[in-house]
Amino acid sequence: MIPVLLSVAACAPLARYDTAGELAGQRVETRVDSPAAAYYLTSYLPGRHDDAALSERITATLREIDPAPQNRAGLEALTQAQSTDLATIHFIARVYQDAANRRLQDRYHEYLERLTNAPQESIGAADEDFTGYKLVFVPGYAYRNNPTNGADFRRQRELLTRLGFDPILLATEELGTVEVNAAIVAAELAKLAVRDERLIVISASKGGPEVAMALSALQDDPALERIKAWISVGGLLRGSPYADRFLSGIKRWVARFVLKRRGQPPDIMDNLSTVVRRPAFDELSLPSGLLVMHYVAAPLSGHVAEATRGRYRVLRRQGPNDGLTLLADELTASGLVVTAVGLDHYFRAPDIDLRTVALTYAVLDELRQRELARSQVLTSLRAEHAIGVE
Repeated sequence: MIPVLLSVAACAPLARYDTAGELAGQRVETRVDSPAAAYYLTSYLPGRHDDAALSERITATLREIDPAPQNRAGLEALTQAQSTDLATIHFIARVYQDAANRRLQDRYHEYLERLTNAPQESIGAADEDFTGYKLVFVPGYAYRNNPTNGADFRRQRELLTRLGFDPILLATEELGTVEVNAAIVAAELAKLAVRDERLIVISASKGGPEVAMALSALQDDPALERIKAWISVGGLLRGSPYADRFLSGIKRWVARFVLKRRGQPPDIMDNLSTVVRRPAFDELSLPSGLLVMHYVAAPLSGHVAEATRGRYRVLRRQGPNDGLTLLADELTASGLVVTAVGLDHYFRAPDIDLRTVALTYAVLDELRQRELARSQVLTSLRAEHAIGVE
């Protein structure tokens, strides 16, 4: 998370048009910012073109602008041509079109439903094989000073402990820069890999770019082979456009003054701006064999909470966002994506601990399936080799 400064007041309603439908396996009932967005969810995506003229306008737009989830510029163009909510719905739908994403998203919802419906005292680990992994949590900004923001994963770690895991919190400098904490994360992961053969790294918000930088730094370290997966929750991988507002002029000086008065580093806005983070991320080289999963909060304008509304309003013209960063900026080239429709960057949900456990189970299940596939390939190659020798 980053400090909240000078939030823009929510002057007029963002959402005025009721809509309801299924989106990426999730039931959505809310208000959106345009009739086209409402129609896109309720009729266009399901293939019911009740309004021929509106369908044709949407089709014509998508014929010209049909951005992939990682296409930040394309999603901004779609936003300008239609609306933020239509572009957000498009982002979520395009993510779910990918077979691997759809398999993981559906598996996640299966686990979440199972955990939600089970009595607390009877919830157990999904499989004994899962407890053979070491879960390492990398926290977000101000995780000690402000534990209520959930950046320390405390509730999730407590639940996972009850389920038979032995999760740990990797202590970083809670107000440190991405670069300082990335070095800490890399060093600690290398130490953990000496004794633990299967590590799963889970990061929140600002912890995302720190883990990405650490993994890139470990490219030539044997420890990297023992890091099996990285789950990035709301990762500020390429920074926050909201922080960009405080890089110059009077806003910069006011922000630095406020931060200093609060005992926070005045340069943190610079460090988390897209001006710094985007080029820094582009220089990284993430390991190709690592399973990466991005848990992305994807609110429509009717979902945006009062506390987040000002920042969402600032970012909405740039495209789909979670109230702090653009959704496209949270993704990596080969990473799988699970969307949480209706949540914002702060993932305020009464069942967020169960959601995190369900995510963990889904990723562990994906790892198991990949290991099984590799084993079958090796068995087949050995059999072919044996036949060749004969």
